[in-house]
Amino acid sequence: MNISALLFIILVYWIFLLQSRIKHLEKLVYTIKDKKPYEKTAKTQNIFIKEKTVVEHEKDTVDDNTETLAIEDVPNSEETFKQVYSHPRQQEPSKLESFITNYFTGGNLLVRIGGVILFFGLAFLVKYAAEHSIISMQVRLLSIAVLAVVLIVLGWKLKDREGAYGQILQGLGIAMLYLVIYAASKFYALLSLDIAFGLMLLVVVLGSVLAVIEDALPLALFATAGGFLVPILTSSGEGSHIMLFSYYVLLNLGVFIVAWYRSWRILNVVGFLFTFVIASSWGVLRYRSDLFSTTEPFLILYFLMYLSISILFTVKHPFKPKNFVDGTLVFGLPLVAFPLQLNLVNTIEYGEAYSAIVVGTLYFILSKLLRNKERTHLLSQAFLALGVVFYTIAIPYVFDADVSAALWSLESAAIIWIALKQARPYAKYFGEFLLLLSIAVYPYNVSGYGIMFAEYLGYIIIIIAALTASYLLNKHQEQLSKLDRYIPEVLISLSIILWFTSTPSEFMRFDMIYSHAMLFSLTLGALLLFIATKLLNWKLLINTLQGYLVFGMLLFFMEMADTVYMPHPFEGFGALALGIFTVVNYLLLYQYDTLWKYTKQIHILSLWFITIVLSLELHYHAKLLLMGKSVTLIALATVPLFFSLLLLVPKKYTVWLERYRSTYQLIGVGGLATVLMLWEFFALRTAQEHDSFPYIPLLNPLDMLQVLGLATMFYWLYSNKNSFADNTKIALYGLLAFMGTLLASVIFARTVHHFKDVNYTLVSLWENIYFQTGLSILWSVIAIGLMLLSKRYKKRPLWLAGFGLLILVVLKLFFVELSSSGTIERIISFIVVGSLLLLIGYFVPLPPNENEKS
Repeated sequence: MNISALLFIILVYWIFLLQSRIKHLEKLVYTIKDKKPYEKTAKTQNIFIKEKTVVEHEKDTVDDNTETLAIEDVPNSEETFKQVYSHPRQQEPSKLESFITNYFTGGNLLVRIGGVILFFGLAFLVKYAAEHSIISMQVRLLSIAVLAVVLIVLGWKLKDREGAYGQILQGLGIAMLYLVIYAASKFYALLSLDIAFGLMLLVVVLGSVLAVIEDALPLALFATAGGFLVPILTSSGEGSHIMLFSYYVLLNLGVFIVAWYRSWRILNVVGFLFTFVIASSWGVLRYRSDLFSTTEPFLILYFLMYLSISILFTVKHPFKPKNFVDGTLVFGLPLVAFPLQLNLVNTIEYGEAYSAIVVGTLYFILSKLLRNKERTHLLSQAFLALGVVFYTIAIPYVFDADVSAALWSLESAAIIWIALKQARPYAKYFGEFLLLLSIAVYPYNVSGYGIMFAEYLGYIIIIIAALTASYLLNKHQEQLSKLDRYIPEVLISLSIILWFTSTPSEFMRFDMIYSHAMLFSLTLGALLLFIATKLLNWKLLINTLQGYLVFGMLLFFMEMADTVYMPHPFEGFGALALGIFTVVNYLLLYQYDTLWKYTKQIHILSLWFITIVLSLELHYHAKLLLMGKSVTLIALATVPLFFSLLLLVPKKYTVWLERYRSTYQLIGVGGLATVLMLWEFFALRTAQEHDSFPYIPLLNPLDMLQVLGLATMFYWLYSNKNSFADNTKIALYGLLAFMGTLLASVIFARTVHHFKDVNYTLVSLWENIYFQTGLSILWSVIAIGLMLLSKRYKKRPLWLAGFGLLILVVLKLFFVELSSSGTIERIISFIVVGSLLLLIGYFVPLPPNENEKS
């Protein structure tokens, strides 16, 4: 696209902004007109208040009409206030927009637009004349130079005229001198480079001196912008970049000179944009690696010039606040210049790293030099932040990606520490972002099967940095916003993930399975965090350790679920891993006894977990030794029964466990009793094997363990009777009574199975005459026992339970035994049961209920 067309579009856009600005100014004028009555009202009210005070003080000497007149003269302030503030507030335009529109609206509008158009026309004339050779070169250039001098002299004489008329003429003349000198040296070779640069230097000095003396920003802008536009408007696509960049050095020198005396931010930004936009365009289109030696010095010089200008702006500007910083130059300069530098040094080994380190060091030095001055304190902090950023950028250019991520994590922790210490939220956000980035990058770069020990150390570095940052952020909660309120918890979670991503591989070097390596990693990590909490008293980490047991249980059950044959918890390193895990668990329980929120729950889970582990291990060995089904069943119930008795019998626990005695005896043993109840039902299907132990009713291991288990459940219920409601107690006692009756029946069934050689199946036993007769007598005896207990303890429900069992016996006699009444066994059943019913009716009548007692 032709540059003139582009500039014409910009000119049209300026005119459009001008029209918008005029409308905005009209609204402001109307607002000011409406505001004046309100100000007048306020003054009138103040006068009235003072006048009223005088009236009250000297009411004997002043006439009452004075006060009445003052009241009538006061306008309605409420209506005036509504009129003033009824207009909607207009959004303020940006500074750049304000400058552009003010340029075309302030002062003499025609002169300003005409000056721009005239300069463009002369530039196009020079280019056209060079291409068509209509007039001799000397005449053309001399004519433009004379016109330029005339404009400068005329502008000097008219410098006091309203509308910056003279300043615009001088700026136009200086821009024309740039045009003449540049064209004479580049296109026509009428001037040597030395003479051309000497003349340009004089023009730069002239323009800068005039702008400073007259305090004329338009003059400086016209001269500077015109100077930068000369190479663009006269460009033919050929020529030396050295001359172009040298010419721009002189122009930037003029900007620097003006910046030394005047804080004109718009002039600094214009020079900065022209310089680096054109330099970037040339770098993309024309740069080659063999041009490095003739390009790098100019980039360094431009960078140092505008770095100095940004410092001068803060040091010399007259505005408030005094520590005002030009953010466009301070942060825009490295943002634009450093990518250009990377493009120049991309063929040099470690060139990018050296460049970043040099720039970062320069910013650190400037921060050190400027930090003790009030005016440059904010600028010093900006330079410090940029120094940190460039050192951060240097790391990946020096090291591999994985090492860079580890170093980033340490750097980010340091940034967060400094940011929290100095209450710098944006620096804190940068540190948090850098740390999260390192956590994401490092595992990705070292992923694969197994990791080297050096890579594992990288994990440890990142974990330490993340935990350190989490501690610092958690310690300074008052500085956290909604954006990063949960960052401490997130960092702890990510640290744990990284720990389990890396540490198990180190334990697996000892030929242990993955689940045991995970359990060792969990135990070691918990010990390290425990030491950290002792040193730091970090409550968040203390609360996090509450998940230690749950996570370990999850690992254990995942391992057991993957077992193909049968669970063997102590296989390989299992005994050592689970033993140390349990010891550390109770160490944490002891240390955080009063600090953890879920201490009681963890105590109960610990009891149940240990019971499960030992039961599975005992069951494995019983099955491995082929001891029979009954023995393997006994192995499953031994540990829960042992722990139930161990916890129920003592009346006092160890000192630190005494406060949890009721919890252990009610909930802990309650869970074990539930398991025992389920085991009891499952064990009813099994008979004692002949080859395991000689069978003696009630004196064989299976019967004794079942009876002891049932007695333990009854003792648990009796010990905690005050913890249950009456209805719940009745239901539980009923369940135990039912279980006792069922167990007695099963023991008799096992006896028939062993001594009468009847198959231990429900069908075979039900069809056996001895079993039916004995069962009727057994149930009758149990019913008599319940009724006798009801008489002893005055408990009507016991009698009703016994009576219900007798009803069941009677029904059984008529529907089962009656079909075989000719046999001696059935005759015995009827005679015995009938006799027992008569005795019960005589000795144990139905106890009265509570109302009848009353």
